[in-house]
Amino acid sequence: MLERWVGEAASQDHDAKAASIVVSACRWAVEEVADVDDDVDLWRSDYDPDRLAPLLAPAVERPLQGVSQWATGTRDFFEKDWRWVNFVAARGGYEVPVLLPRVYTTWGWAGYGDRGLTPLDTSALLRRWHERWGAELFFADGSYLELAVDRPPLDPRGAAQAAAELRAYCHDTVDDAVKTGDTMARSTVWSLWWD
Repeated sequence: MLERWVGEAASQDHDAKAASIVVSACRWAVEEVADVDDDVDLWRSDYDPDRLAPLLAPAVERPLQGVSQWATGTRDFFEKDWRWVNFVAARGGYEVPVLLPRVYTTWGWAGYGDRGLTPLDTSALLRRWHERWGAELFFADGSYLELAVDRPPLDPRGAAQAAAELRAYCHDTVDDAVKTGDTMARSTVWSLWWD
């Protein structure tokens, strides 16, 4: 089964899968979370880069300096802050969710109910982010995940695209798409956490 998943992860259209995850998260937010009094268009703008980009700050010249939230031991979420190093034979960090599906647990969390993400979904997003922005998985533990981002988007449109995808993937961390588009999406570290 593992060989089949790795093959699927390598051959799947990660851009199409990422778009599907964003659409699914938007639909879930509008249909399941939004109250009757909520402005549904505001919810949609969280997931639509064309609507989100005009709300963001202008382009920045250099990436914002990212700071690890989880891998540095700055958060005491264990009595003893132990860290394990795993060496995984993979084409990239984007295969880790398929090769070690229990290293971190995003799917089924975050209140998505039956819309839980699979290791293949996570692999598709990580691969897309790797190819588009140079994002590389460097820390995963339980419900914590961090990426080092070599070429984060600096312009509003790119930052809006990243923020929409980050929100669709992890709304526990990304509860404000505008703030994320102006900060984390343009930084060298993306720190995610699922409740």
